[in-house]
Amino acid sequence: MEVVVCVKLAYDETQIPVEGDILLLERAPVKVSDIDRNAIEEAVRIKEKLGGTVTAITVVTGPYDETVLNEAIAMGVDRAVIVEGLREHNPLKTARAVAETLRRKGIKYDLILCGEGSSDQYSCAFAPALAEYLSIPVLTFVGKLEVDGNCVRAERFLETGYERVESDLPAIVSVTSEINEPRIPSVLQVMKAGRKEKVQVRSEELDLTAPELKVSEIRAYVRERLRKKLDGGMETALKEILEILREKGVIS
Repeated sequence: MEVVVCVKLAYDETQIPVEGDILLLERAPVKVSDIDRNAIEEAVRIKEKLGGTVTAITVVTGPYDETVLNEAIAMGVDRAVIVEGLREHNPLKTARAVAETLRRKGIKYDLILCGEGSSDQYSCAFAPALAEYLSIPVLTFVGKLEVDGNCVRAERFLETGYERVESDLPAIVSVTSEINEPRIPSVLQVMKAGRKEKVQVRSEELDLTAPELKVSEIRAYVRERLRKKLDGGMETALKEILEILREKGVIS
């Protein structure tokens, strides 16, 4: 079973410096996108059960930290393909870059896994776009997955319940965080991951024709507090608080 897993190095949203409502992304560290870790774990479990290889593909669209990528590789990935030079946060162009890399580098795949959405943008557009470029089926929001011969069966976790679906391979599957609990590699495994095969691909080598998506600005949500001082005794203050809560629609 040849499995490709798509890995995004996303901004660590818990450590983004903010000035006013401006996000200082250039000073934010990166991490492997949270749900992509679930995709890696599922890919490695399939390899452990059925044999084969796991190839990770990452498209660099922002800061790149090889140490962070090595942590993902250490989970059980056999090799990594790194597409460099793409500086647009455009999921359609990223999907195009992955599709072109698979074709031009002759990377074989039976199954392509990715997270349902990245932990920074969460557009959920990547998997369907990649399926369109490769002309293969896509199963999204999968919380349970089974590979049986040339068929993949899945349970899609939806807001109103779940549905069981299946598809012939090759196919793309985007997974949810409920699908598994990602393993934590040891320090030794991370060190060994640095010696695994890494294939560098420049975006200039690829046909990246895709719809344009321009991000004009990214701002933090700023909540202004009421900062109202209440005078008088306890009873008077409580009545005023209740009146304020009614005005704000908190209580009726």
